[in-house]
Amino acid sequence: MKNEIENRICPHCGLEFIPKRSNQIFHNGDCRTAHHNKRNNAKRKELAKLFKPIEKQYYALLGLLKGEKEVTVHKEYLRGIGVNFSLFTHIHYNETIEKNCYALHTVHYYKVDNEHYKICTND
Repeated sequence: MKNEIENRICPHCGLEFIPKRSNQIFHNGDCRTAHHNKRNNAKRKELAKLFKPIEKQYYALLGLLKGEKEVTVHKEYLRGIGVNFSLFTHIHYNETIEKNCYALHTVHYYKVDNEHYKICTND
């Protein structure tokens, strides 16, 4: 058994400490929590850049439904409220019309003709 315990340096605050356990990395729980919060906040900020536009578009489409199952809307109106037709979360197969549609969570949309889109719930 080792008589001397090697000192370590806390990766969060830089303080030198004597570990109480062989797997101890941080000098205390506060530093451990602060380190992980900082790391995870950076991840959340990066993901927000991706999810915020999708979330905005989802709520815009959901707002057009106003409790209805489906609604037909002119494509210029959709562009006017900020809908970006290249943003979607998945492809939804609509059994009623037997075709794939672009979807954002629980709402999907498809082109009816050159000027109109139908917005539907995934129910």
